[in-house]
Amino acid sequence: MKHNSSSFYFEILVEPYSFEDIFVDFIVEHIQDCVEQLATPYHLVSQNEDISSFNLATFFAPQEQQFTQILIRTTQDPQSILKTLQNFCTLTSERVGEKIDFGFGFKKCRDQDWIRAYQQSVDPVSVGAFYIHPSWHKSAEELGLDLKDMLIDPALAFGSGHHASTSMCLELLSTMNIADQSLLDVGCGSGILSLAASMLGAEVEICDTDPFAIEESFKNFKLNAQTPPHAWVGSISQSTKSYDCIVANIVAEILINLYDDFNQHLKIGGILILSGILDKYKQNVLECFRNFEIQEILQKQEWVTLKLAKVK
Repeated sequence: MKHNSSSFYFEILVEPYSFEDIFVDFIVEHIQDCVEQLATPYHLVSQNEDISSFNLATFFAPQEQQFTQILIRTTQDPQSILKTLQNFCTLTSERVGEKIDFGFGFKKCRDQDWIRAYQQSVDPVSVGAFYIHPSWHKSAEELGLDLKDMLIDPALAFGSGHHASTSMCLELLSTMNIADQSLLDVGCGSGILSLAASMLGAEVEICDTDPFAIEESFKNFKLNAQTPPHAWVGSISQSTKSYDCIVANIVAEILINLYDDFNQHLKIGGILILSGILDKYKQNVLECFRNFEIQEILQKQEWVTLKLAKVK
């Protein structure tokens, strides 16, 4: 989390118009500051017009709809963050074959103890066998909890066990005997799923098309005293191995596109955990993976997670 002695900071409001979960995960992992997903509409209203500025860049926004809002408090240049998000949209749009747009606004504010306010808004979460918390909260041991303690830095706190797609993966991993099993985390992001698997005794590898995700995963492994996994920038197709378990928390379209790779690199009898699937795309994914045996289907809100077995 970056912060300096400047007397000003920026509040940046981002409204993704599709693929909200991917947007949130990307921002959390790449904008190393205070990030919140808002439950109620937020308006960038300046209390000090003499020191505040506002800019809105809206790309093909369906104005009649209500969208997820993501609030960033930072001392970074808003235009630099805007460029990062635009590049992300361009790359992701190419991957999923669908245009991804967002609204963007910011204002300049007088500095205050916004880091402490943010810290107070981030709660620990217990999921499956794990107690996930930022450094300013007590550990599982200190609280007398019989759970595996996972420490995640502030910039990665949101979405690390809090989001339904992540928590369902953690729940499934917690019920599996994966000690000494080989596991690949495809699209590792912050590394929380591979970190959890490592804590459960698995021999993990990770890959992601974003180099920053690999870097952040290594940081989290180190933070939790886990041996850094074998990793590469890219996707599963670059692997030369077969695995006992593959975990992929991405989006339905990409999961479907990776079917052949999953099938090729998963051992017979191996387990495939697919997450990040919106309910409306569940049948499409199940149809694509019809040669796999369905072992479990979890659903929270509109999100679905599948546990499949390769039987032939």
